[in-house]
Amino acid sequence: MTATMQTIVQMPRAIRMALSDRRARLWGVATFLIGLIVYLLVLPATDTGGAIGLVSLQFLTPGEAVLALIMAALLGLTVALGIYGLRQGASAASGTSMLGAAIAVLPTLLCCSPVLPLAIAAIASVLPAAGALGLPIQGFVATHEIWLYGLAIALMVWGLYGNARRALHCAC
Repeated sequence: MTATMQTIVQMPRAIRMALSDRRARLWGVATFLIGLIVYLLVLPATDTGGAIGLVSLQFLTPGEAVLALIMAALLGLTVALGIYGLRQGASAASGTSMLGAAIAVLPTLLCCSPVLPLAIAAIASVLPAAGALGLPIQGFVATHEIWLYGLAIALMVWGLYGNARRALHCAC
């Protein structure tokens, strides 16, 4: 527990070390910008009936913009720390941040777009019994969308913590 708290307190130091490395900073900034664009275009898809693209920006709410900034920043910092750690000789091991990034995009894609019905139809064509289950997945996703975003951010923070810990270990 003490080691965990110590790592959390030293996370800004790990981030500063990673951002001082030119290659890690470039990868982190590129990932942030790409992630921000993707999140800004995908998060409003619930309001656009599943349409993703520049039309989404018309429906972007301030809350979704903040959510996009937070998730893009976490993803960019995690990548910067990961690149820094790899350059210092650490092993690559942070799938949790990528899992969080995927979970962050899923609610809008599954809630109001044809992705989920098409996936269920594909599964039902291979396994006919699966189509008879009639699981209300889209309703669940729409109802619990904010909790799924919270889970995504928690996983991204966990990935950031893991990469910060590896970066600090390499710097010692």
